Amino acid sequence: MHSETREQEQNDQAKELRDLIDEVEGTNGKHEHQQAEEASGSGGTRQQKVDILDLPPRRDVHTGNNKGIKLKISRASLRLLSVIIVLLVLFGTAFYFWEEELLELIRHM
Repeated sequence: MHSETREQEQNDQAKELRDLIDEVEGTNGKHEHQQAEEASGSGGTRQQKVDILDLPPRRDVHTGNNKGIKLKISRASLRLLSVIIVLLVLFGTAFYFWEEELLELIRHM
């Protein structure tokens, strides 16, 4: 049962490709395989045909698809930022554990 549906799907895909090639080449003749399919009466789901030669340019389609702000940071800036974050975490941890000692040390300076 599964092999029959796979074969039918492959035949449908091949038919769609043949139809597209015929449209592009401008031929109206049908291949023998297509004539045999139509004679057997294999009815599939009807899909809307798209004229591939009449599509808008890709630039026009994708112009409005800005997904967000891109921020470019050099490696040096990234390294500096990571060092600052690590130092802040260390100072925060030190202040949490030795709050009173650090405040006295700062007052005596």
